[in-house]
Amino acid sequence: MRLLLCSTIAVLGACAWNTAFGQQPNLAGTWEWTRKKNGCVERFVFRENGTVQIKQGEKSTENTYLMAWAPEPNGRFRLTFTTIKDFGGRDCEDSADDITGRRSVVYMLFSQSRESMIMCKSPEGTDCTGLMRRIAR
Repeated sequence: MRLLLCSTIAVLGACAWNTAFGQQPNLAGTWEWTRKKNGCVERFVFRENGTVQIKQGEKSTENTYLMAWAPEPNGRFRLTFTTIKDFGGRDCEDSADDITGRRSVVYMLFSQSRESMIMCKSPEGTDCTGLMRRIAR
């Protein structure tokens, strides 16, 4: 009986892992949104190899990213960016600071279709930007 119980728990755990794993959104593709207050376009080109090119206004950066396998309890996925190279220019907030080497964490909340999302600076979602839409795969 004990062996059967342990086997059942192991199978249920594996099923839960597969469910969580299968539900991780696929970021690969080009995502874009335009800020209403200044018309500035932000474009993120996520690649399958864990790199992302980000263009915000005139600023272009090359980055790595790592997304958590499972969402936070509120449904947001934690995403960590590390800027490998800042190519310069002014971003959508009018900053020209060189951010090479900077690490940042954001929390992504996806629509049911997973073709649009908002990006938040905190897990609570009180400081979000978007709505970002996938414009290419």
